[in-house]
Amino acid sequence: MGVVAVILVFSCANNQEEHGEPDNRVVSIANPPSPLAQIMRDMDSRLEEIKLASEKSKHWPQLKYQFPLISDQEATEESMLTEEVFAYALAFKATTSEYNKHPSKEGFEAIVQGCLDCHYRSCPGPIVRIEKHMTLDEIY
Repeated sequence: MGVVAVILVFSCANNQEEHGEPDNRVVSIANPPSPLAQIMRDMDSRLEEIKLASEKSKHWPQLKYQFPLISDQEATEESMLTEEVFAYALAFKATTSEYNKHPSKEGFEAIVQGCLDCHYRSCPGPIVRIEKHMTLDEIY
C-alpha cells in the first residue's frame, strides 16, 4: 500500500512538471493584524513620510500626524491594553495634538519619544524600528 501512495504522489508531481504548470502556491498571513497593530504600522509609515519630507526641505514639512486614540483600538491580545497603556495613549494624543498645531522637529521628536516611552514598558518588539526615526540630521 505504501508503494502505491509513493508512486501516486510521484506521478502527480511529474504530471504537473510535464504540463508546465507553475507552482502557484499563495502564502498568506494566517491572521490579519489587529486594528491596533495596523494603526501602529500606519503611524510608523507616517513618521517615515514626515522624516523623508524634512530631509528634502529647508523648512519643516507641514504634514499632520493624525490618528485615532490608540487605546480605542482593538489589540491582538486584550491584556496588552493595560491602565499604563491607556495613560500613555492619552499623553500621546496630547503630544500629537500639539505637533499638529505647530509641526516642528521638536514636536516630531516628542512623538517618537512618546512611542518609545510606551513601547519600553509594554511591547518592546518595535523599539529598534521606532528608534530609526530619531536619526534626523541637525538641519534646523
